[in-house]
Amino acid sequence: MIPVIDIGRLASPDPGARQALAASIRDAAVAAGFLYVANHGIEASVVADAFEANRRFHAWPDERKARLRQNRWHRGYMGFGDTKLASSANFAPARRPNRMESLMIRHEVAPDHPDVLAGRPLQGPNQWPDDPWICAAIRRYDAAVVDLGQRLLPALSVAAGESPEFFLSFFRPASTALRLIHYPPSPADRPEDLFGSHPHTDYGFLTILAQDEVGGLEVRAHDGHWISAPPIPGTFVINIGDALARWTNDTFRSTPHRVINASAERDRYSVAMFFDPNLDATIEPRPQHCGGRPARYEPIRYRDYYTARLDANYARYDSSGVLR
Repeated sequence: MIPVIDIGRLASPDPGARQALAASIRDAAVAAGFLYVANHGIEASVVADAFEANRRFHAWPDERKARLRQNRWHRGYMGFGDTKLASSANFAPARRPNRMESLMIRHEVAPDHPDVLAGRPLQGPNQWPDDPWICAAIRRYDAAVVDLGQRLLPALSVAAGESPEFFLSFFRPASTALRLIHYPPSPADRPEDLFGSHPHTDYGFLTILAQDEVGGLEVRAHDGHWISAPPIPGTFVINIGDALARWTNDTFRSTPHRVINASAERDRYSVAMFFDPNLDATIEPRPQHCGGRPARYEPIRYRDYYTARLDANYARYDSSGVLR
């Protein structure tokens, strides 16, 4: 069972209320690795516009979307067949590509930023659709959900056994990736190994997901069977990623999940925010999570960790820096 947590207490002046909220988040992170958040403070119109932007963009002709084909900085359009699980600690490589397409918008980086000038991974230009309304809707949603991630950090810090300020310093600024995803209807005779998104765990810190009414997200329970994480109006689904699990020496669960659009008639849309630490942050298991058992992971800079995970699972690029 995935809990629904009212996070309206995030800004409560009552320390007891904030502590109780952190305890609820900890329980969910340890037991399920997934939770729904309600009373999150993001206007319904902002979410609705993001889904409309998602639908409008993916309704474009393929040749128009292909002008934004993903670049070497992992920004832009990924078409059907561009994503396929090749490397995972939990699953064998996928036999079939994910049945999805998506647009990835990452944190903005100024052209004269030292990382850009030095050609460092993940620090390059976004590729924006040539539609002002779509861009404005995406930017509003991106800002609202990044703010939600920042507001959650003190509670997550306490949930992890730290002071409320602990995680904040690692997110100045955050590295983020907003992914607008389209899953077409499934074929009536869908093979068992054809997924909208193959079973996987997320690489990063937190994933904040908005899903439409079609559903299709499934989470692997402790006993190995798959349970549905259906859409609940007015909520986001949040899951723990591998990086946050690593910080807690796997006390917090990074839980495998998958997407199957079971409908043969309806398209499915979702909007995922991958909310991650600064690329120069160092991740290492915290001492309070290593009592009685050794640290499972060596310290690693987030840039190196994340780049290695991406490079293991995404296609190479041609000489112009465009995904082949």
